[in-house]
Amino acid sequence: MDGEETVDATARPVLIVYCALPGAGKTTAARERAREIGAIGFSPIRFSTDEWMADLGLDYFDPLRDRVQARLDRLWRELLEHGQSVILEDGSWTRAERDELRRVARRSGAFTELHVFDIPVEELWRRLEGRNERPGRGEVPITRELLDESLQRFEAPDAAELALFDRWIVHTSGS
Repeated sequence: MDGEETVDATARPVLIVYCALPGAGKTTAARERAREIGAIGFSPIRFSTDEWMADLGLDYFDPLRDRVQARLDRLWRELLEHGQSVILEDGSWTRAERDELRRVARRSGAFTELHVFDIPVEELWRRLEGRNERPGRGEVPITRELLDESLQRFEAPDAAELALFDRWIVHTSGS
Protein backbone atom coordinates (compact mmCIF):
# COMPACT_ATOMS: atom_id res chain seq x y z
CA MET A 1 0.00 0.00 0.00
CA ASP A 2 1.24 3.47 -0.69
CA GLY A 3 0.20 7.09 -0.84
CA GLU A 4 -1.27 8.74 -3.92
CA GLU A 5 1.28 11.23 -5.25
CA THR A 6 4.39 10.34 -7.21
CA VAL A 7 7.74 12.06 -7.37
CA ASP A 8 8.09 14.84 -9.96
CA ALA A 9 11.85 15.22 -10.32
CA THR A 10 11.56 18.51 -12.17
CA ALA A 11 9.29 20.33 -9.71
CA ARG A 12 10.98 20.31 -6.33
CA PRO A 13 13.50 18.43 -4.20
CA VAL A 14 12.48 15.24 -2.45
CA LEU A 15 13.17 14.17 1.14
CA ILE A 16 12.99 10.39 1.34
CA VAL A 17 12.84 9.03 4.88
CA TYR A 18 13.27 5.42 6.00
CA CYS A 19 11.46 4.23 9.12
CA ALA A 20 12.55 0.82 10.37
CA LEU A 21 14.46 -1.19 12.91
CA PRO A 22 17.86 -2.82 12.28
CA GLY A 23 17.76 -5.69 9.81
CA ALA A 24 14.66 -4.48 7.98
CA GLY A 25 16.49 -3.73 4.73
CA LYS A 26 16.73 0.07 4.85
CA THR A 27 20.16 0.32 3.22
CA THR A 28 19.31 -2.08 0.40
CA ALA A 29 16.02 -0.30 -0.26
CA ALA A 30 17.61 3.17 -0.06
CA ARG A 31 20.30 2.24 -2.57
CA GLU A 32 17.69 0.81 -4.91
CA ARG A 33 15.46 3.90 -4.55
CA ALA A 34 18.44 6.15 -5.33
CA ARG A 35 19.04 4.17 -8.54
CA GLU A 36 15.33 4.26 -9.49
CA ILE A 37 14.90 7.99 -9.15
CA GLY A 38 18.34 8.67 -10.59
CA ALA A 39 17.06 7.02 -13.75
CA ILE A 40 14.22 9.57 -14.06
CA GLY A 41 16.43 12.59 -14.06
CA PHE A 42 17.76 13.46 -10.63
CA SER A 43 20.17 11.89 -8.21
CA PRO A 44 19.48 12.17 -4.50
CA ILE A 45 22.27 12.15 -1.95
CA ARG A 46 21.95 9.24 0.46
CA PHE A 47 22.85 9.71 4.13
CA SER A 48 23.79 6.75 6.33
CA THR A 49 25.32 7.57 9.70
CA ASP A 50 26.53 3.98 10.11
CA GLU A 51 28.52 4.24 6.87
CA TRP A 52 30.05 7.56 7.94
CA MET A 53 31.06 6.05 11.28
CA ALA A 54 32.68 3.12 9.46
CA ASP A 55 34.49 5.46 7.05
CA LEU A 56 35.84 7.45 9.99
CA GLY A 57 37.01 4.27 11.72
CA LEU A 58 34.67 4.86 14.65
CA ASP A 59 32.77 2.23 16.56
CA TYR A 60 29.00 2.51 16.15
CA PHE A 61 28.62 3.22 19.87
CA ASP A 62 31.47 5.76 20.04
CA PRO A 63 30.40 8.94 21.89
CA LEU A 64 31.40 10.92 18.77
CA ARG A 65 28.35 9.45 17.01
CA ASP A 66 26.13 12.29 18.23
CA ARG A 67 28.53 14.87 16.80
CA VAL A 68 28.77 13.03 13.48
CA GLN A 69 24.97 12.79 13.38
CA ALA A 70 24.56 16.50 14.15
CA ARG A 71 26.97 17.44 11.36
CA LEU A 72 25.23 15.16 8.85
CA ASP A 73 21.89 16.67 9.86
CA ARG A 74 23.17 20.17 9.14
CA LEU A 75 24.55 19.03 5.79
CA TRP A 76 21.42 17.32 4.48
CA ARG A 77 19.25 20.24 5.60
CA GLU A 78 21.48 22.69 3.74
CA LEU A 79 21.42 20.52 0.63
CA LEU A 80 17.63 20.28 0.73
CA GLU A 81 17.33 24.06 1.14
CA HIS A 82 19.44 24.43 -2.03
CA GLY A 83 17.12 22.13 -3.99
CA GLN A 84 19.07 18.86 -3.68
CA SER A 85 17.02 15.71 -3.05
CA VAL A 86 18.09 13.66 -0.03
CA ILE A 87 17.61 10.11 1.27
CA LEU A 88 17.80 9.57 5.03
CA GLU A 89 18.17 5.91 5.86
CA ASP A 90 18.97 6.04 9.58
CA GLY A 91 15.63 4.67 10.79
CA SER A 92 13.54 7.60 12.06
CA TRP A 93 12.19 5.64 14.99
CA THR A 94 9.97 8.24 16.66
CA ARG A 95 6.98 10.29 15.59
CA ALA A 96 8.65 13.45 16.89
CA GLU A 97 11.70 12.82 14.69
CA ARG A 98 9.54 12.22 11.60
CA ASP A 99 7.45 15.32 12.36
CA GLU A 100 10.63 17.41 12.46
CA LEU A 101 11.89 15.91 9.20
CA ARG A 102 8.58 16.75 7.55
CA ARG A 103 8.71 20.33 8.91
CA VAL A 104 12.21 20.81 7.47
CA ALA A 105 11.05 19.44 4.12
CA ARG A 106 8.03 21.74 4.02
CA ARG A 107 10.15 24.81 4.83
CA SER A 108 12.39 23.85 1.90
CA GLY A 109 9.45 23.22 -0.43
CA ALA A 110 10.41 19.55 -0.70
CA PHE A 111 8.17 16.62 -1.55
CA THR A 112 8.15 14.04 1.28
CA GLU A 113 8.33 10.28 0.82
CA LEU A 114 8.24 7.87 3.76
CA HIS A 115 9.25 4.21 3.57
CA VAL A 116 8.02 2.11 6.50
CA PHE A 117 9.14 -1.48 7.05
CA ASP A 118 6.62 -3.79 8.69
CA ILE A 119 8.80 -6.84 9.32
CA PRO A 120 8.05 -9.40 12.07
CA VAL A 121 10.61 -9.30 14.89
CA GLU A 122 11.60 -12.94 14.38
CA GLU A 123 12.38 -12.19 10.72
CA LEU A 124 14.43 -9.15 11.78
CA TRP A 125 16.36 -11.33 14.22
CA ARG A 126 16.95 -14.04 11.57
CA ARG A 127 18.38 -11.41 9.22
CA LEU A 128 20.50 -9.84 11.94
CA GLU A 129 21.96 -13.21 12.97
CA GLY A 130 23.10 -13.73 9.37
CA ARG A 131 24.44 -10.19 9.11
CA ASN A 132 26.26 -10.53 12.44
CA GLU A 133 28.14 -13.53 11.05
CA ARG A 134 29.24 -11.65 7.91
CA PRO A 135 29.01 -7.90 8.56
CA GLY A 136 29.49 -5.62 5.59
CA ARG A 137 30.82 -2.07 5.50
CA GLY A 138 28.94 0.12 7.96
CA GLU A 139 26.97 -2.79 9.41
CA VAL A 140 26.93 -2.98 13.16
CA PRO A 141 26.56 -6.28 15.04
CA ILE A 142 23.17 -6.21 16.80
CA THR A 143 22.47 -8.54 19.73
CA ARG A 144 19.00 -9.87 20.46
CA GLU A 145 19.02 -7.75 23.62
CA LEU A 146 19.74 -4.60 21.60
CA LEU A 147 17.00 -5.50 19.11
CA ASP A 148 14.52 -5.97 21.96
CA GLU A 149 15.53 -2.61 23.48
CA SER A 150 15.11 -0.99 20.07
CA LEU A 151 11.61 -2.44 19.76
CA GLN A 152 10.67 -0.72 23.03
CA ARG A 153 11.72 2.68 21.66
CA PHE A 154 10.32 2.29 18.14
CA GLU A 155 7.10 4.18 17.30
CA ALA A 156 5.55 2.83 14.12
CA PRO A 157 3.59 5.41 12.14
CA ASP A 158 -0.18 5.03 12.07
CA ALA A 159 -2.50 5.82 9.15
CA ALA A 160 -2.99 9.41 10.29
CA GLU A 161 0.75 10.03 10.32
CA LEU A 162 1.28 8.35 6.95
CA ALA A 163 -1.29 10.70 5.45
CA LEU A 164 0.92 13.67 6.43
CA PHE A 165 3.55 12.61 3.87
CA ASP A 166 3.15 13.32 0.17
CA ARG A 167 3.91 9.69 -0.58
CA TRP A 168 4.36 6.67 1.65
CA ILE A 169 5.22 3.04 1.06
CA VAL A 170 4.92 0.16 3.51
CA HIS A 171 7.40 -2.64 2.89
CA THR A 172 6.64 -6.09 4.24
CA SER A 173 9.00 -9.05 4.47
CA GLY A 174 8.08 -10.00 0.91
CA SER A 175 8.68 -6.57 -0.66
